[in-house]
Amino acid sequence: MDRNRLWIIGTVAVMLVVVVAGWFLGIQPQLNAASAASQNLTTVKSQNAASERQLVALKSDFKGMGELTKKVTSLRKSVPSSAQLSTFVTEIDSLSSQYGVAVKTITVSDAKAYTPPVTVVAPAPGATPSPTPSPSASAAPVVVGPVAPEAPALVTNPKITAANFIAIPIDVAISGPYSNVLNFVKGLQTGQRLFLVTNLTTAPPSTKTAQGVEATVKGLVYVLLAQGTSTAGTK
Repeated sequence: MDRNRLWIIGTVAVMLVVVVAGWFLGIQPQLNAASAASQNLTTVKSQNAASERQLVALKSDFKGMGELTKKVTSLRKSVPSSAQLSTFVTEIDSLSSQYGVAVKTITVSDAKAYTPPVTVVAPAPGATPSPTPSPSASAAPVVVGPVAPEAPALVTNPKITAANFIAIPIDVAISGPYSNVLNFVKGLQTGQRLFLVTNLTTAPPSTKTAQGVEATVKGLVYVLLAQGTSTAGTK
């Protein structure tokens, strides 16, 4: 009886060992692998969802790519990556024919590096003691003058520096009727190439037979160099 009991106890113990070993060696690793796979699946689904959102955003941006390309092309014609002075001279000739003025000379000076504007803050006025009025003096009327308009705030871009943005001074001497000269100047300011008029002078014609006025238009055209281009290449 004792031997049978021992056999039974031994058999049960062996069965327990087999079950425990099967759990740790077979079932538990499979459960761990399944849990890891489930976590990986959740991560992949999250990444796929993020990728789908990015794809939708890219598709939306791509729809406006054509308009952006046209805008960049237009801006590049206004402020090119090189001097392109021959193209600008052609534009001047076209404007002179359009507005009926004669171009006498076109003078191009050396390019100048861009200088970022500096905001000057006016110092606060100090307190000035007012004089004590005389008892016999009558109070003078207070005259309030017009309020001077505030200057617009300066707008700068840290990507525009002296290393990549230059200005080229150009003087254009023309002659023709005064109204035609003004129209020509307006055409320069609103043309394809950005031209900032800095000065305009007019004078009577140098000869008695000539009609209209002689004018000199001074201004600047600009160049925004491509990345990696030196300013030396524009001189």
